[in-house]
Amino acid sequence: MVENIDENRLAYQANPHGDLPHIITQPFIDNFVFMGGGGSTIGLVIVIAILAFKKRSSKITKTMAPLTLMPGIFNINEPTLFGLPVVLNVRLIIPFVLAPMINATITYFAMSSGLVHLTNGTAMPWTIPPIISGFLATGHYSGSLVQIVCIIIDILLYYPFYRAMEKYNLYLEDKEANGIKETEESK
Repeated sequence: MVENIDENRLAYQANPHGDLPHIITQPFIDNFVFMGGGGSTIGLVIVIAILAFKKRSSKITKTMAPLTLMPGIFNINEPTLFGLPVVLNVRLIIPFVLAPMINATITYFAMSSGLVHLTNGTAMPWTIPPIISGFLATGHYSGSLVQIVCIIIDILLYYPFYRAMEKYNLYLEDKEANGIKETEESK
């Protein structure tokens, strides 16, 4: 993929308005497929932040929202992967696998159809937040727009799965609270 970046860069430098040879490059993967890190967890981080503001949210959600939001915006998802956890979590495996695949498909077809400019070979770090990185990678606002579409789809994909996990966490917290009350009453 490094060769693809360089070929796109050379083609862009030769003719900024010409066709670029490669759709799939490292910036394509970093900035459009894995937004928020592996599993495209930017959608999950936003879902956690939204649910944390509800009156009735679990302690896990309220704790994880501030811990995952800022790193997640910069594509660092280790707090999410290991703090929530997402790793080995059966409830989140489906969106964790599907989100990057959906992002790749949407972005690939948007770029191949000409709706979105191809990545122009700009070398940039993977920690640039989505929307900014889409513009920088393509040199056009269409890169940012496709990122917004993918993020919305990621949110919609992660929401029902995390909501089910949230209901289970609330059930466990209620069960624990009732168990403590029963123990205190029995004394």
